Amino acid sequence: MRKGLFRGFGIAVTSALFVVACNGGDGGETRESPTPAATRTATPEASPTATPPIEQEVSEAYLRYWDTYAEALLNLDPGLAEAAASGEELQRIREEIQTLRSQGVALRVVVEHNSVVLEASENSGVVFDEIVNNSFYVDPETKEPPVGSGSGEILRDTFYFEKIDGRWVVVRSTRQR
Repeated sequence: MRKGLFRGFGIAVTSALFVVACNGGDGGETRESPTPAATRTATPEASPTATPPIEQEVSEAYLRYWDTYAEALLNLDPGLAEAAASGEELQRIREEIQTLRSQGVALRVVVEHNSVVLEASENSGVVFDEIVNNSFYVDPETKEPPVGSGSGEILRDTFYFEKIDGRWVVVRSTRQR
């Protein structure tokens, strides 16, 4: 696999891990049921709206980026990444998709993330991720095979975010060699 193609491998595993983390899996933990809406007291003082910390916003935007990136590589459609990437990053994705097309393949992104938000301000953020890449090529029409084995290569990438028109987007990324 060419180096440029490793850039975005990763949503299937990440999504599965995220779903398990959010939904609990079968770890046996007990969750408290939320209070039904009909029994809540609806006063402005009792129901403040919390603003998520900027680091959380950037972290969530990072996972959305991977979702759109993976979808774009699987469907060979750079337009799918436009919601989460811009500038240099979007151009890099377009070039990667063109390379996949020229090889007659698409890419099923399967990665595990170990990410951390390094910096976050009102309009910019930086995320570092040590990614375990197990992505693999698929037929661009049938999307077969549904599962495959990847290389397990460790990628160390840094993603640079900007808040553009009220949404966080990746504007560029770099890879440690």
